[in-house]
Amino acid sequence: MTERWNSYIREGIESAGGLVSFALTQWSCLFPVFLAIRRAVPPGAKILDVGCGASAFTALLAQHGYDVLGIDEDADIVQLGREMTTYFRAPARIEQGSAFALRPFYGQFDLVFSLGVLEHFAPDTTVQLLQEQGRCASNIIVAVPTRHTCHAGPITDERLYSRSQLCRLVRQADLRVRESFVYGEVPTALARNLERLLPGVLYRRVKHLLSYGMGACCSANREPGIRATEHAVALQPGKRA
Repeated sequence: MTERWNSYIREGIESAGGLVSFALTQWSCLFPVFLAIRRAVPPGAKILDVGCGASAFTALLAQHGYDVLGIDEDADIVQLGREMTTYFRAPARIEQGSAFALRPFYGQFDLVFSLGVLEHFAPDTTVQLLQEQGRCASNIIVAVPTRHTCHAGPITDERLYSRSQLCRLVRQADLRVRESFVYGEVPTALARNLERLLPGVLYRRVKHLLSYGMGACCSANREPGIRATEHAVALQPGKRA
């Protein structure tokens, strides 16, 4: 699995044409997620990026004034993330850490987010991981690919959720949904025709209702009953899809 993700990330950078093109592609795709982060917390807030991967988005968040710590469990990917932040002269910190062991970060952040991480685990494990993230910050943002991600590459072990299914998992983790949306244009003739023929507001409404986007994002708050210092049940790496 480690070698697979290293290859996946490095091939993505190479196919994009280098670090700058890769980062621009990431930023363009994830800009709606950035706006959700900005609505949740102002610049200067402390943010934990769980499963930061290549850390392009992590670096760009730091460049926008956020105090960002990215963690990933793979040492080689952590090194790649540090190279990325150094390349962009971003003040983000990248450390080795596991989504299953966030105890050192309980109550230490204003917002915690994960992009393209939780869909690799069974739903019950995903709920536990969301609860663990909720102990790190009162604001939680999670983004996962939808079934339309098949247009970007082959599906492997991902569990693909609609926007409403993602929100259901978030609620099962005792988190209060603040907003949810889909993002990323589906590269099909149908999507292009809908965008051309429908008024902008109606087109966005259709995408929202049908989860017709490449990714789904949910922004949530920790329910008052979950305390940042509450001890979680020990998590073990769950079964992948």
